[in-house]
Parts: sequence; C-alpha cells; structure tokens
Amino acid sequence: MNNIRNKMDFYEWICFFFIGIVCFLFIMGFFEAILMMDYTIYAKIPIALVACWVLLLSFRKFLVLYTRVKAKIFTTPQHDVKILLTGWGVSVLFFGTIMASLYCLHVYQPQKINCDIQNQLYGWLLFAVVGISEEIICRGIAFRLLCDRIGMTWALILSAVIFGFAHIFNDGATVWSALAIAVTSGWLLGVAYVYHQSLWAPIGMHWAWNYLEGYVFGCPVSGVFIQHPIITSRLVGPTWLTGGSFGPEASVIAILIGVAISLYYTLKLKQKRTTKGSTVPPSRCPPVSPAPLYGKNRPRR
Repeated sequence: MNNIRNKMDFYEWICFFFIGIVCFLFIMGFFEAILMMDYTIYAKIPIALVACWVLLLSFRKFLVLYTRVKAKIFTTPQHDVKILLTGWGVSVLFFGTIMASLYCLHVYQPQKINCDIQNQLYGWLLFAVVGISEEIICRGIAFRLLCDRIGMTWALILSAVIFGFAHIFNDGATVWSALAIAVTSGWLLGVAYVYHQSLWAPIGMHWAWNYLEGYVFGCPVSGVFIQHPIITSRLVGPTWLTGGSFGPEASVIAILIGVAISLYYTLKLKQKRTTKGSTVPPSRCPPVSPAPLYGKNRPRR
C-alpha cells in the first residue's frame, strides 16, 4: 500500500513540476510578445503591471494546489521591498564590479552616452516581467519541487544547471556560456532564495542584472542586443574575456566574481543554519514569504 502511495505521490510531483513550468513559460511568452509589439510606452506600462500581477497570483494558486494550504506571496510592503532592493543591490555590486574590471582591462569601451527616458522605462518594465517569470519557473517551481525530492544541495546544483542550459538556444550561446550562467547566476540566485526565505531576492537580482547589462551598459543580454542603451559601447578582446556576442555574463571575469559572491552567500547561509538551527531544513526548500514547506510530509488529500 505504501509503495502504491509513493508512486502516486511521485506521479503527482511530476505533473506539478512539468505542467507548472510549461504553464508559466506560456504566460511569460504571451506577455513578452505583447510588450515587444510596436506601440506607445504609456500603453505598455499597465500591460506590464498586469503581467506581473497575473504571474504572482498564478504562482500563489500553484502554491496552494501544491502545498494544500493557504499560501502567501507577500508579507508586508516594507519587508518585501527591502528584500527586493537587497537583490538589486547585490546585482549592482556584482555587475558593476564586472564592468569596472573589463573597463580597466580596456575590454569594455564606452562610445557615447544618451538617455532615452521612454526606452529606459520600457526596458525596466520588460525585465521586471522577465525577472518575475523566470524566477517563478526556476526557483519558485523547479528548485522548490526538487528540494522536496532530492534535498536542498542537489536541488541547488540541478536547478542551476537547468537555468544555465535553458539559455543554450539563445543567439551566441555555447556550452561555455551555459556553464558560466549555471556557475554564477544559477547557484547564486538559488542560495539567495534560501538565505532570504523569499523569492523577491532572486527576482531583484535577476531584474537588475538584465536591466543594467542591456539598457545601462549597452551589452548583449544572454545574446539579445538592446537598442538605445544609456551607454553605447563595444567589447574588445578574446571571447573568454568579453563573453562574445552572448554578453559579459559568459566572461571569465564574471565567473570569478560570481563564484566569490556565491561563496559568500553560501557561507552566510551555512552560518545562519548553524546559529538558528532549523531556519532552513536541509531536506526542504525555502518558503515564499512565508508559504510553508512540507517535502515528503506534505498533507495528503
């Protein structure tokens, strides 16, 4: 009887995992397609806000179905904004250090500066939708559900690999660029999710990274070239240093800095677990402000 129950639980987990990812990929693609159409930015503002709201509410519904309890995606505005801004701050430090290093090495060469407010607002909104949707898929669903099956450490590793190789079909992508994203962003975003116990941390990191890379520094964002950034620039040097047409995130400089920041976060998480005991159980994934985790002890219908 227990074997039958375990098989039913596994099949149910498989359904939640794959159907959840496919559904949110569809929602993300639908709203991104609408936002990329050619019409006034002032019409795109409410559409982007609706997209974010639909994504978050849909994720809340997914959590309710999966955990079988009332789930929350918000705590207090002050707390959520603080965590979101913390994520932004980490990416500003992370990517700013990368670009400063490349500039000092004469690899990153600014050409001119121009600020188109409407274009910047569009980029800011577009990458908000991208950040929320991709973090729901990769951390909120993939990492979270993997934790319930294989434990937090292996879930971090596997979700990082999934996140990295999800970019393999982008323009200019290589196995190297996919591994670079997995090693730097994939692990860091997962650890930040666990450490802060909130999906808003990796959302802030992801959102800020893409926006800064493309719309501020004028670099390709995972193979996507951005029109009219604040700084029109070029990257000069070998591909292993510049990241090539994929962008600086595939640069060895980004990997070194990303590993350093990821190691810092990992050590902070280890210290937090040591001092606070069961704050983050090793066999369970973190809640989403503050939806509970059950793992194998999830209530049965």
